Amino acid sequence: MSTKRELFWKVAVLLLLVTYLGTFAYLNLAKWTQHVDSDIAAEALLAREIWEQKNLTPDDWIASTERYIFGMPMIAALFYGMTGSMSLGTGIACVIIGAAFTAALYWFLRKLGLSKIASLTSVLALCAVPVNGIRNEGQMVPFVMLLLFTFADYYALHSILMFLTILFYLHLKKGKAGRKELAAWLFMFGFTTLLTLGGQRCLQMVILPMVVVELISLFIESEHFSKRLSGERFLATGYVGTMILAFFIAGLHKGQADYAMFLLKPSEVMERICITVPAAILEGFGIAGEARVGSFASLMQMLVWAFLILIGYGLVMVFGKGSKVPKEQKSAIGILAVSVGITAFIIAFTTAEPAHNYFLFSWFVAIVTLGVLIDSLREKRSCFADVILLAVCVFAVLNMKYTYVDAVTTTDNLREYEEVADFMIEEGISYGYAEFWDAERICLVRDGAVTMGHSYVMEDLGMYWWLTSTKWYPPNLPRQMRTAYVVKVPKKEAFVAQFEDPGAVELAFENEMFAVYLSDTNYVSMR
Repeated sequence: MSTKRELFWKVAVLLLLVTYLGTFAYLNLAKWTQHVDSDIAAEALLAREIWEQKNLTPDDWIASTERYIFGMPMIAALFYGMTGSMSLGTGIACVIIGAAFTAALYWFLRKLGLSKIASLTSVLALCAVPVNGIRNEGQMVPFVMLLLFTFADYYALHSILMFLTILFYLHLKKGKAGRKELAAWLFMFGFTTLLTLGGQRCLQMVILPMVVVELISLFIESEHFSKRLSGERFLATGYVGTMILAFFIAGLHKGQADYAMFLLKPSEVMERICITVPAAILEGFGIAGEARVGSFASLMQMLVWAFLILIGYGLVMVFGKGSKVPKEQKSAIGILAVSVGITAFIIAFTTAEPAHNYFLFSWFVAIVTLGVLIDSLREKRSCFADVILLAVCVFAVLNMKYTYVDAVTTTDNLREYEEVADFMIEEGISYGYAEFWDAERICLVRDGAVTMGHSYVMEDLGMYWWLTSTKWYPPNLPRQMRTAYVVKVPKKEAFVAQFEDPGAVELAFENEMFAVYLSDTNYVSMR
């Protein structure tokens, strides 16, 4: 590739990458409340509780599957204290973590030996190729972007840990050890311990894959354990061992939530292996279906299919017979693929939720493969490298129009939630209740001016023990208090039917989505 042509591609890719990163920063700082779901909104509420109680793990906070020690809410709590705003404080924290993730990813790609243009294009592909991913009403941003940039929490932090772990592991396999390695080892042990203290995610995404990869590597390199390896080779083994130690240390902490899983029946396992898991992975890439053929949405999804076909071709080139791809690059792709495989195994054989976000690392497999493919074609002076670069840039422009123009300019995608919050503020009501997927959003759209607890279902009032604070329910709140109950319109009759006295609650406000009932009594119980 000529110097002028390479400079052109670097400038084009870099400009688009800066545009996307700038868009993500703007969404965090100015539009954060417009694009969150209740899971995400709860992290901002947790940040407020951390700051107000000066406790990293407030005792009255009910966690989901993990009880953080280190995560975005801890960083956001600091900025909440500085700004007094949950949304702005959380947005700033997400910008910082998103920037750290981007820097770590680029450094990871460069350390693997990819060229600058290949590394930049890979990062751009991660930012620009994800489409769809819509999970809840009014949410526009693809879910991959929510995980890594617009809601940069434990998935971003676990990704950073994986990048650093792969590089350090490959470095130790070369038998290099000194003061720098010792300092890095201690840092990595501390980082792993902090993330593992929160729950099982680090074990699933990082530790178990490294254990599997190291056992397979030792088996192959020792020729089925028949050949003695050098002592320096076991530096990498020792590092993997300290990751296991970090997990056992973390197991002593109360953050290890009791998340029950059960083995599935053989018929259910086969369904998950053949249908559920592949569908979840494809959904994570933006293949959602339900788009009218010939529409812009169908075009974008078909282009994602083309991207996946390209990645498949790249994987054949990387691992095919006679491949000249550097060993470090093959190893990195292999480790990331093992992580995806372990997640697939867990979901295929257990009752764990088959959510597409659990297969996030499949994106890293794709973009590393993309970078390797670009460099390999450039070395052969193939014009196909220019075609790939052009395709990524064109897709980035199309997706900016398809997804992010609306995401940046929207002002009313959560209008019904805002109307409910405004009504409660006008009525001077501080506390209310709704189902989980509505409650936290109502609280956040007006930056915590009202506090919403949640019931599992509104037709049977009782606390839903998930991402909430016990402070928001009786007996920690008085029974006799002005209380709002926010009910989806189709459930109005079922909600009222649970009361012996029909006058116990009064319909005071209604819009297209919600009906708000008022009462002088708080009927929600902690049970």
